[in-house]
Amino acid sequence: MRTKNRPAKDNSGMPITASRGRGGFAFGKLLAVLILLGVVGIGVWGGKQYLNKEKEKVRKELYHVAKKLPFLVTVPLTGQLKSTDVVELKCELEGKTTIETIVDEGIQVKGPYDYKIKAADTIESIAKYQDRDVFCIKQLNKELKLDWDKLELGIEIQIPGDLLVELDPLHLKERINSQEIAVQRAGNTLMRAKGNKETLVLASELALKVSQNNYTNALMDLDKLKNNTIETYIKNTEIRIKNFETDVELAEKNLIAYNRLKELGFVSDLEVLKEQSKRDKTLHQIKVLRDDLNTYLKYDQKSLLSAKELTVDECNVQIKKQEVMNKANAADADSDVITAEKTLELEREKLEDLFEQMANTKIYAPQDGTVLYWTSRYDRGAPIMEGAEIWKGRNLIKLPKNKSLMVDISVPQLKRPQLKVGQRVYVEVEEIKLPGTLSMISTTVDSNRRGHTDKSYFKAEVSIDSSSFPDSVSEGMKVKVEVVIINLEEEERLIKLPNQCVTTRMISEDTPETGCWVLNEKTEKHEWRPVTIA
Repeated sequence: MRTKNRPAKDNSGMPITASRGRGGFAFGKLLAVLILLGVVGIGVWGGKQYLNKEKEKVRKELYHVAKKLPFLVTVPLTGQLKSTDVVELKCELEGKTTIETIVDEGIQVKGPYDYKIKAADTIESIAKYQDRDVFCIKQLNKELKLDWDKLELGIEIQIPGDLLVELDPLHLKERINSQEIAVQRAGNTLMRAKGNKETLVLASELALKVSQNNYTNALMDLDKLKNNTIETYIKNTEIRIKNFETDVELAEKNLIAYNRLKELGFVSDLEVLKEQSKRDKTLHQIKVLRDDLNTYLKYDQKSLLSAKELTVDECNVQIKKQEVMNKANAADADSDVITAEKTLELEREKLEDLFEQMANTKIYAPQDGTVLYWTSRYDRGAPIMEGAEIWKGRNLIKLPKNKSLMVDISVPQLKRPQLKVGQRVYVEVEEIKLPGTLSMISTTVDSNRRGHTDKSYFKAEVSIDSSSFPDSVSEGMKVKVEVVIINLEEEERLIKLPNQCVTTRMISEDTPETGCWVLNEKTEKHEWRPVTIA
């Protein structure tokens, strides 16, 4: 089979030579010229196309197609992330102490959690099982006013969060032991004072009853003297006088009889004298009794009545004295008890202060958050680290709550009039944009920044409306902020140009004009176009 433009062959396989050799040579030269011209044409066309592409590329790089677009006007600012819920932890231990241990900065910690009291639980067993300090557990649940020696089953208490800082206790254990002894002594003094009060009350009641009994007896003695003793004495005396008078009459009769018998010689003079002596003695006794009765009625009766009445008055006064004394003794006893109670309360308060101080040696996380060491340009103490000496009130840790961030920004004076509360804000952090709202902007210049620069700034805050950001985002990070001033859409659209397209030229010796150079594609020449910047 033959193909066009291919030499023929004979049976032996050798080419057959054309009879017209010069004609074939001429045809070959012509073909070579045509091929050369084709190659050159293709090269020229390809070069022209390449130049056109490069020209179009340069034109795209140097020119911008102006057309109306939605126009978002924003104020770009920078800010710093700040937590909306920050707990500042400081040293509450009296005097100067040393940081023994402190957690690493940047770690996330857990706050307190609930624990329900189980059977056979004690404060010591709970503290050991939960690996928490006894004093810290008591202090955290102080408002519950629990009896830690008798915990009720089922009651919920809070267990402190993760341990953040441990401080040198400064011999607090020895001071607590000494103070516990002082509390015990004060308690014994109070018990003794209460016992003395009870004893005094019993003794006072007994003394008052004795006085009242003496008064009752004195009244009875007086009544007995008036209604019995005096009358009885007078009656007995009068009866004795009558009896003696009867004896005198009998003696007179006997004496008459003895005188007759004497005359008859039956009795002697001695017998007569004896009878006469009996009569005279009886008459004398009558006279003595009458004198005694008159004296009794005139003097002794009044004296006895006066003495008994005085005894009654003395007993009455003794009752009143005893009542006053009882009140005074009771007041003294009450004062002793109150003093002992106050002393015990004071000693207990001292012990509670020491317990609180001991609890302050360990600082636990009060909430979930990320640990940040406190830093301030005004702090003159040693940096927060293990072994650093600190004092009461020294700020140690800021514990911002996770996922609760805002942005703290400073607005330059030139941009302050464009901003107002409630404007939409976009916050760029960790290569993502978060929506936010301008929640606060001050009306006065930030004095803290005013002292460090000649420019004036206003303090503002942006609340972030989302919590979906990486865990690596934390307080203190620098962020970009765009405050949306206005968004022109639809009919309000404007022609949007890059800043590089806008320039200024002098239209007169003293008058500049802002505008752009516009390419006329038909003439491929530049024409000046004045523009107004919105």
